[in-house]
Amino acid sequence: MEPEQNSEQKKPRENLVAGIVGAFLGSLIGVACIVLLNQLGYVAAISGVVMAVCALKGYALLGGRLSKRGAVISGLLILVMTYIANKLCFAFAVAEAFSDTRGVNLFTAYQSIGALLETGEISRLYWGELALLYLFTLLGGVPVIVNALRDPVHI
Repeated sequence: MEPEQNSEQKKPRENLVAGIVGAFLGSLIGVACIVLLNQLGYVAAISGVVMAVCALKGYALLGGRLSKRGAVISGLLILVMTYIANKLCFAFAVAEAFSDTRGVNLFTAYQSIGALLETGEISRLYWGELALLYLFTLLGGVPVIVNALRDPVHI
């Protein structure tokens, strides 16, 4: 029983709430990376790597350690924040397109994305870009998550 106690004592205790906050803050860096690359005209797997590494590292830093539960929570957060990043990219495009003629700002553009999707104006492009972004995020993020679960010390 002694070896079990020693291994338990070496593992820091996981703080779930702090870990979620850390993963959220880390995923915001990933969102910024996606939006920045999009503004430069790219959708790249590197944004998925950045999103995954930052979310997992944020969870581990604030949560004390990365557990399987933490990796799952971070993975779900990565999926949600990827969706938000895509919507934000389109909001930037809408705001840019209509800023001169109608004075549309980013906040108004973000709110209008749902209505634009219903009318079909941008529907095909939006869902295609989202699918591509998810694909790249999964290609970049899944290996990072798998490696983090294998060796949580080196994320």
